[in-house]
Amino acid sequence: MSVRFASKVTRFANNANTWKLKLTSTSSTTCSVRCKSAATTSAPKNTLKSTNANAASAKPSSSQSEAQSIPLLSTALAATSGILTVAIAATAIENTTAPNVPPFDPAGERFDQSTFIGRFSKMMLGCDLRLLMYTEEESRRSKAMVQDYQNLLQNLPENTTEQEMNHALWEAQRISSAALHPDTGEIIPAPFRMSGYVPFNGPVCVAIVASTSTPSLLFWAWINQSQNALVNYYNRNATSEMSNETLMKSYGIAVFSALTVAFGLATVIQK
Repeated sequence: MSVRFASKVTRFANNANTWKLKLTSTSSTTCSVRCKSAATTSAPKNTLKSTNANAASAKPSSSQSEAQSIPLLSTALAATSGILTVAIAATAIENTTAPNVPPFDPAGERFDQSTFIGRFSKMMLGCDLRLLMYTEEESRRSKAMVQDYQNLLQNLPENTTEQEMNHALWEAQRISSAALHPDTGEIIPAPFRMSGYVPFNGPVCVAIVASTSTPSLLFWAWINQSQNALVNYYNRNATSEMSNETLMKSYGIAVFSALTVAFGLATVIQK
């Protein structure tokens, strides 16, 4: 009797241990499944947060976008290249044609204007930015030299040939006509001379082309049109008087037309 009872107790204990192991294994498996499910569920959220964070950091701020609307470095490089190109071309033309200038004539031309090379040479020397370096006193002295050309050609300075004097007179005319108005004799501000067109207007034109936003495009178009209006004003035919009202109307129409065209083109390109 006691032996059977002891055997039953032992069997019951073994069964209890087996059930305990099964329950522990089931619980571990359930926990593992739940953890994996939770990790799987939270993964898209974490990925979404990471994606949003990367997008937020990659998105430029408004100030950065406005700063990038005009690439200043590219604009400066392009403007510098244009200035150097004109300066080199003008220097080459001056050095190659100086020994063969025609006799000086204040009403004539140094280069043959019936040929492309002649017109190109005149334009390059007229746009030479070195003309901006002469002072008003030097420009007026050159003007006086041109006015006294007959006396200078008849009474050549010592150690000066007639060819050298002709060249000096052509240069004096180029210097004076670049800085002084032919009708009024007033000094023309440097930004509104033909010799100042490349260094002053060149960067503006490059900025128009390089602008990547409509506001910056309209701004530079207004600057460009304003400078063109001032160039026309300071180089106008002063013998024909023009009222301030007419000047303002002309300026307003020119600016309005330029901004309308710029805005229209920007809108079409964006579409």
